[in-house]
Amino acid sequence: MTTTIRFHQYGGPEVLIPEDELVGRPQAGQVRLRHDAIGVNFIDTAFRQGIFPMPLPGVTGVEGAGVVEEIGPGVDDVQVGDRVAYFLSPGSYAEVRLINTADLVAIPQDVTSLEAATILTKGLTAWAALNGFYKLRAGDTVLVQGASSNVGLLVARWARALGARVIGTTGSQDKLAAIRSSVDYPLLSTDPSFAEQIRELVPEGVDAVYEFVGKATFAVSAASVRDGGTIATIGAASGAPEVDPTALSKRDVRVVGGPMAQHLQGRVLSATDDVFAAYRAGTFGSYRAMVYRLKDAAVAHADIAARRKFGPMVLVP
Repeated sequence: MTTTIRFHQYGGPEVLIPEDELVGRPQAGQVRLRHDAIGVNFIDTAFRQGIFPMPLPGVTGVEGAGVVEEIGPGVDDVQVGDRVAYFLSPGSYAEVRLINTADLVAIPQDVTSLEAATILTKGLTAWAALNGFYKLRAGDTVLVQGASSNVGLLVARWARALGARVIGTTGSQDKLAAIRSSVDYPLLSTDPSFAEQIRELVPEGVDAVYEFVGKATFAVSAASVRDGGTIATIGAASGAPEVDPTALSKRDVRVVGGPMAQHLQGRVLSATDDVFAAYRAGTFGSYRAMVYRLKDAAVAHADIAARRKFGPMVLVP
């Protein structure tokens, strides 16, 4: 028997319940994967709350890394014992799971499962931000709204490494100190003169805004982007933004959003290679996960809800 974290109704962290499960044999095109580490992402909480409905009882989580235990009929691109990871494949909060081989990527020998589960989904989202939502160019000036978020921090650090000038914002003094070394200009988004500070730094407006906050900061994002610039709405931690498409259209401002997976089509392997290469090169700086036991998934979600922790989280069986 193995452990799976299920929820039988939508709700708060307390609905996540550890259950014993006997995982069956993989079907055609599947493998049985034993997790070494399971990434925790903000989207996991949306599944749990029913913001993104799924059949009940449900298993949240979209990211994991581990070892292949058994392969199903017709599988010839993965072998028993291979170390693999995946992203955006729901059902990861489990000690063992069945998963389609099409969802798997190989873990490099010099990357641990814990590291893979820490950086893969967040790193690919950052890759999509810099290569899909908006194609970053050296010399660009960009505004990262929510630069203390897990993905926002990677976007800020990676953009600087690629030659951009980065204005990074966050909502608290503690987090402002935490992002100071990762951006060129750290700003407090709760400061009443927030918008004026940005315009003083970049009178003509920034080339692109990466929005991870949403409703609370979008008005400043719209005021800060230059005519002909881009606002990429990748997250909305404070709620969906209120967008005036007519006003932005008159300024030729492009607003782009949607799932990051759209920007990975046909480029998953190269994007994954880029993420691991950036991690290996130290582009992401210190980016270590807080580790929770799988059975304590509800505690991890409670910490997210209370904003008690800063940085990525990983579950281990």
